[in-house]
Amino acid sequence: MGKLDGKVAVVTGAASGNGRGMAVRFAQDGANVVVADLNQAGMDETARLVRQQEREAITVPCDVRNKAEVDALITAAVSRFGKIDVVVANAGVAETDVDCFTMTEAQWDRTIDINLKGVFFTLQAGANQMRAQKTAGRLIAISSIMGEWGAAGSPAYCASKGGVKQMVKSFGIACGPYGITCNAIGPGFIHTAMTQRLKELPAFEQFLADRTPVGFIGEPEDVAAVAAFLATDDARFVNGTTIFPDGGITAGLYSNQMRLAGLIEES
Repeated sequence: MGKLDGKVAVVTGAASGNGRGMAVRFAQDGANVVVADLNQAGMDETARLVRQQEREAITVPCDVRNKAEVDALITAAVSRFGKIDVVVANAGVAETDVDCFTMTEAQWDRTIDINLKGVFFTLQAGANQMRAQKTAGRLIAISSIMGEWGAAGSPAYCASKGGVKQMVKSFGIACGPYGITCNAIGPGFIHTAMTQRLKELPAFEQFLADRTPVGFIGEPEDVAAVAAFLATDDARFVNGTTIFPDGGITAGLYSNQMRLAGLIEES
């Protein structure tokens, strides 16, 4: 038996990358999955992979910037499966190489609307449905190590991911009395379409791997493993916090920089 047998998971941004990885992992652990995104072909492929695990899947187009569409997503999930148990607010974008001096209002608004407002709408809709069901539930949002760091080329992205880290604290406090937990996952460098340029620039990928204590870049499965834990009763006492599957890069940033510069010796 899987730890999510009989559960229903909703995942936004599930057409590829970390979203697809989480959807498939939930299915492997026994959950039926609602696949949400704006890329129909990608959603169809994710749903196919879910069904390969002998679980049910439906696809629901959803622009998380639109509250009505997010509410309709939850309604569609309940209409098909009768309830929801896990909601993952994963949909996100990254404006890169647009620094604090050149970022336009439109670029700022797009990133904040998807990465922050969209996460809020998704968590809110999930929480309200779980309260109405009077059942325990798991809310998960996707932050980033960039919610901890700063980056000159990603001011809106850093702001949005830092905001997600704070947002789950508010939801965790508000939802905890109802048996609903809310946590964030802050991935490090993961091989997804968003980081495709890493593979296109092998020297840069090696540069990042050298600065990650475990010595390599992560995969969507590494993020999915954390989500799978947070979705289960094993995580019932984990609430309002952020877990970083990052290979230790946020913990070891400065010591690794010093080691690579030859300022400290290998142990």
